Amino acid sequence: MQQNSKRLRAHRTGINLDEYEDNLIDALVDYTGIEKAALLRQMVMREALEMLGVRDIHEFDAVSVAVSQTIPKLH
Repeated sequence: MQQNSKRLRAHRTGINLDEYEDNLIDALVDYTGIEKAALLRQMVMREALEMLGVRDIHEFDAVSVAVSQTIPKLH
């Protein structure tokens, strides 16, 4: 089975944290054992989905596919 090329994590985004914010994230990394980048990605995606009123990424993917199939492509 081939992996969906759109699901490859090839897009980078940087954030700037102050010392206290970074210490908090480092404490979460130590507590959970999850790599820092993965932990931050999970936190950002969870918040983004919550803001959209979607329960999980699979529901978002299903909605995205349904919407993109109903909107004609203009180019």
